[in-house]
Amino acid sequence: MNFTLHQLNIFLEVARHQNITRAAEDMFMTQPALSIQLRNFQNQFEFPLTEKIGKKLYLTDFGKSIAQIAENILKEADALKYKTKDYKGLLTGKLSISSASTGKYVIPYFLSKFIHKYPGIDLTLDVSSKTLVMNDALCRII
Repeated sequence: MNFTLHQLNIFLEVARHQNITRAAEDMFMTQPALSIQLRNFQNQFEFPLTEKIGKKLYLTDFGKSIAQIAENILKEADALKYKTKDYKGLLTGKLSISSASTGKYVIPYFLSKFIHKYPGIDLTLDVSSKTLVMNDALCRII
């Protein structure tokens, strides 16, 4: 086995979307580049991770188990990164903010001082329509 953390991320995005093109878009990669990395990752196993039925991509049972392990590995890799920053005395963690499309203009202004003050924080800003943001917030509450 000689996989990279990047390949694990790619595989998890493909598993989440069950679509190579959408996974590539989310990772800001070209579809061919993502496909090559996915193929290199899959070639390390003697059992297939995905199967294509018609135009739809599905994870095999083996692929589902590998996805769970990959998710755990990436969480532990994040923990290593945060532990190092924590030892430096930095506040660490992930901060995810969802905003309606108008927020993309004002949120960076409000968060710039925070990010400079706390460089150990990984910020994710998800800009969507107001309806999607509200639905996501409701799903997290329930």
